[in-house]
Amino acid sequence: MDANGFRAKQEAVRSLIAEARQYVSIRHVYLDRGFYQVHVAAELDRLDVGYIVRARPSKGMKDRLSAGAETVVDTYQMQRKRPPTASVDVTVFAVPHRTSEDEHVWFVTNLDVEPETARAYAAAFRRRWGIETSYRQIGDFLPRTSSPTFSVRLFYFLFAVSLYNLWVLANVFLAGGTIPKKPPLSTRIFRVFVLSMDYG
Repeated sequence: MDANGFRAKQEAVRSLIAEARQYVSIRHVYLDRGFYQVHVAAELDRLDVGYIVRARPSKGMKDRLSAGAETVVDTYQMQRKRPPTASVDVTVFAVPHRTSEDEHVWFVTNLDVEPETARAYAAAFRRRWGIETSYRQIGDFLPRTSSPTFSVRLFYFLFAVSLYNLWVLANVFLAGGTIPKKPPLSTRIFRVFVLSMDYG
């Protein structure tokens, strides 16, 4: 990736943090592997933001995993030797993969992680995937439009969010008042049910 590519991600992170801080207090930022770059980590440090970034493990990281080890927590220096050069000191940690035996999931962070807390931090990171899944499922309710009018597009999106919330509520009722891990009612069946109701 060229220097402009690094700057684009760094700028995107800076801009998003600045915008979010106008409305909320940021405790931690969780970023996927697309943001695993020394320039992004350095920018988050400069902004004084706690972060966990999913890492692409290097050989140097994997060498820290001794035979039979469940978790790894160690200091690590992220660096880029080619221009634009940069380096930043981080903590690297790895926890066992939930489904693949003999595999680990790797992260870098500027938080204080101990071997006893590594799994808890990984679980906190994992919760962000639920948000991404929710956005994908909102798309199941989103009407198609070619209208360039912002108010029309906003209405369609808010309508889709309302239908998504009704679908979640229906699944909570069907599961006896708890949030189910696997929804008993699919979005497809829910859409058919909504469309077939007699509203007269």
